Amino acid sequence: MMLILTAIVWTPALLLALGLGLAFLTGCHVDEGSRHPCVICGLDLGGLLYTLTMMGWLMIPMLPFMVLTLLVGLGSGMWALVRGWWA
Repeated sequence: MMLILTAIVWTPALLLALGLGLAFLTGCHVDEGSRHPCVICGLDLGGLLYTLTMMGWLMIPMLPFMVLTLLVGLGSGMWALVRGWWA
C-alpha cells in the first residue's frame, strides 16, 4: 500500500523531470507561459512537453506527502539496516 501511495505522490515530480529532460535532449523551448512548437521526427511534441512540465505545479500541494514518504522510506531503510546488522 505504501508503495502505491509513494508512486502516486511522486508522479508529478517524475513527469516534470521527464518533460524537462526531453526538452533538453531535443533542444526545444519549454516555459509556463504557453506551448511552443517542437517538431521531432515530423511530430509536434510541444503540447506534450508543455503538459509534462506543468505537472510540476502539482508538486506544491503534494510536497508534504513527498517529504513524509521520504522520511518513512529512510526510516524503514535504517530500521532494516540496523536489524540486519544486529541479527
